[in-house]
Parts: sequence; C-alpha cells; structure tokens
Amino acid sequence: MAKKSWVSKAYWGFYIANFIVILIYLGISWWLYQQAPNRIPVHWNTAGKVDSYGNRIEIFIACLIPLIGVILHPRLVDRKYPESSGSNISTKAAFAVIMVVLWVVSGILPVMVYQWIGSH
Repeated sequence: MAKKSWVSKAYWGFYIANFIVILIYLGISWWLYQQAPNRIPVHWNTAGKVDSYGNRIEIFIACLIPLIGVILHPRLVDRKYPESSGSNISTKAAFAVIMVVLWVVSGILPVMVYQWIGSH
C-alpha cells in the first residue's frame, strides 16, 4: 500500500470536519428556529433590503448545503486516480476548497436571519 500524501491526510480532515460543520449548523439553525417568528427573510437584494420572505423552517435549508461535501468522499478520488498522483492530489485540493466555499455559503443565511431577528 502506498504511503498517503499530506494532501490526502488533510483531505480526510476536511471530510470529517464537514460532518462537524453540518452538526454545528444544525444546532445553530435549531436555536434560530426557536427564536424566529413564523415569517423570516430568505433573500436580500443588492441594496441589502429584504425582497423575499419564507417560513422559518427554511432556516434549515441553508445548513444542509454542506451535505454536498458528503459525496466528495476521498475514496472516490482514490478509485479514479492513483494515490499520490498529481491528479489525485489536485482533485482532493479542489474538493477541499469546494467544501470551504459550501461552509461559507451555507453560513450566510443563518447570520443574516440572526441579524434580522435582532433588528425586529
């Protein structure tokens, strides 16, 4: 068995962290759900004004975005490309970046809803 590259080890860390992020976002969403009125903003225009409202259950939709990262399993990459090959390493690095982007994107709605609740 070939020795795992540092990128592979780091990617496993990102993959596991993805589940932790999902749990944290679910906890935050549950807390927000308890605080929020039945109607919450779900979209803002470029001027920062609310232009769409939805049911408070929609808070949970954003926290599920990191579930996309679950399909980016490290073994799928290892099946396609040999361990420690350039393609394997670059694919895992790209997938790690994608996961971080998913975390940031999915964290925006809860933050915006929290700010909106505080101002109303």
